[in-house]
Amino acid sequence: MKEVCFFTTYDERAKDMATGMINSVNKWYPDVPFEALEIDKQDESGHFDVFNFCYAYLNYGLKLLDEYKRIIYIDPDSIMCNLCPDLFNDYELGCVENNTGSDGTNVYINAGLSVCTNKEVWQERLDEYEKRMNQTRDTLNEQNGLNWTFHNTKHNTKLLEFNDRTYGISGLAHYQGIELRDKEGNVCLDSAPDDAELYLPSNKKLCVFHAAGTYWKTGTKINLDYITNELAREKMRSFLC
Repeated sequence: MKEVCFFTTYDERAKDMATGMINSVNKWYPDVPFEALEIDKQDESGHFDVFNFCYAYLNYGLKLLDEYKRIIYIDPDSIMCNLCPDLFNDYELGCVENNTGSDGTNVYINAGLSVCTNKEVWQERLDEYEKRMNQTRDTLNEQNGLNWTFHNTKHNTKLLEFNDRTYGISGLAHYQGIELRDKEGNVCLDSAPDDAELYLPSNKKLCVFHAAGTYWKTGTKINLDYITNELAREKMRSFLC
């Protein structure tokens, strides 16, 4: 069995974003296999079929766990910003604590990345998703159902958040303050060395940037104009080439 692979799923609308994300990951992990599955599904009304898209994503991950000891799924509208050896730690099921709601509660969206090393855990997530969707479905409930099953498994979920680094999204206001720092931790103002790294104002190294929601998208491309620091903005863009 092979060690590890990255994978993503995307539809035609997200092809450009998926290409950029794959380029970003390949810069940091050129020797790690990357699986990309294009899924074009429509419902009976001709609209994008979120339910079957999510279902296909879960089934594809299950197939990959037959081939690899560990799978790392990244949404197509994401950027790998820094080398992240923590991704290769042992996980039963890892996920990102993505966002904080206006009322201060944790809000989970299926954004950023997930890590899994256990086929039974992934199968449980798929089974729970199927069961939940058979019980209740409404507008975009398919995606909400996937999020719910991800964070309500009987197995312990390990958040991919650490004191000194983050893999998820913190909110638009936080990202506007992204900055570059050199190896000594100094903020780069006028110029930056090639090995400068991206940091949030919270002093956490930014490992995976997720362009969540329409704020970060122009058509099918990630729009980084919201990042006010020019050096950080150009660094992010360099990963998408």
